[in-house]
Amino acid sequence: MSAYNQEYNKDNTILRYLVVSMLAELKDKVYYYNQIDEDTLKKIPVPFYYSISGNERFLLDNFMFDTEAEGKAIGDYEVVPRGIVQMNSLSINSDSQTNKFTRAEFVREWDGVLKTFSLETNFLPITMGFSVTLVCSNNLEMLKVSEAVMSKLYKGTLFSCDLGMMRVQASVSVPEDYSQERLFEWGLNDKKEFQVTFDMELRSFMPVFESGILLPEIDFITREAIKNNPDAVGVGQFRCGADGQIGIYFGGVFQKFKFTDENILKAPDQSMLSNLSYNDPSKVQTGGPYDEREIDSAPKKKETTESKSYRNANNDEG
Repeated sequence: MSAYNQEYNKDNTILRYLVVSMLAELKDKVYYYNQIDEDTLKKIPVPFYYSISGNERFLLDNFMFDTEAEGKAIGDYEVVPRGIVQMNSLSINSDSQTNKFTRAEFVREWDGVLKTFSLETNFLPITMGFSVTLVCSNNLEMLKVSEAVMSKLYKGTLFSCDLGMMRVQASVSVPEDYSQERLFEWGLNDKKEFQVTFDMELRSFMPVFESGILLPEIDFITREAIKNNPDAVGVGQFRCGADGQIGIYFGGVFQKFKFTDENILKAPDQSMLSNLSYNDPSKVQTGGPYDEREIDSAPKKKETTESKSYRNANNDEG
C-alpha cells in the first residue's frame, strides 16, 4: 500500500479539508519587498499557520523531548512576519440553498480499482469565520503587510477544495477594517511585536449524504460490500442487500436495457434481464385480439346495395 492510500485519524473530516485548502491558497499569496540597497529588492513572504495550543504536556512533547531526541536546540522558533489563523464561527447559509438533494456520483479507489457509487447529496452552503493575526517586527513591516493583504485578498479569492472524492468551490474574503497594535514602550523581557488583526470568511459547500451518512461510514460500508461480493460491477447505490441490510451495494440491480427493433413482443419474466425473454402472444393475452390491419389515409369506400345484400346473406348462413 502506498502512503497516499493510508488512512489517518485526521482524514475524512470535511471541515478540516476546507481549512487546509484555505491555508494552501494563502501560502505564498501575501508578500512584500524590502529595499536592501539601491539596486536590490528582497521578497519577504508572509506564511499563514493554523493556531494550535495545548497543555504543558503538549508543549513539552513538541518543543522539548522531541527536539532533544532529534538533536535539535530546545525552543519554539516562530518566523516573523507570520499570520495566525483561528476559526471562531461556523454557520449555514440557508438563504443560498437551492436543490436540497440531487443525485451525485463519486469515485473511490479500492485495491487499485476505481469504484463509482451514487448517492442523494445535499451540498450545504456554509460560512466559516476566522480571526487572523499578522505578527510583525516593526512599524514599517506592519504597514507593508497590511498593504499586501489589501492588495492580494480584498474583494475575495476563489479556489477549489479536494474532499477526497469530490471537489467543491470555495472563496475567501477579508473585511474593510483592520486593527493595528503598536508598541511604543517595552521592557527588556517583552516581545517587541507589532500586530495586525482582522476577520476573514470562508464560503464553501459541505456535502450531506442521504440518511445522514458520514464520510467515514461511506468508506466502511463500501469496503464491506466489495469484500462480500468482489466480482460485482456497476454503480454502487445506497439500498437494501440480499439479507435486508442497508448499505452501498454494487451490482445486483437492473443496469441497462438490451433490445432490438426486430421483435417487440417481449414481456417480463422472473429473470434479472427480464426484457430478454419472449412470450408467445397466442398464449398470453393482456388485451383484445391482435389486429394486423394497416391503417392508411385512403378515403373509405361507400358500400353498395349489392355488397350489403351479399354480406347479410353470408351472416344468415353462418
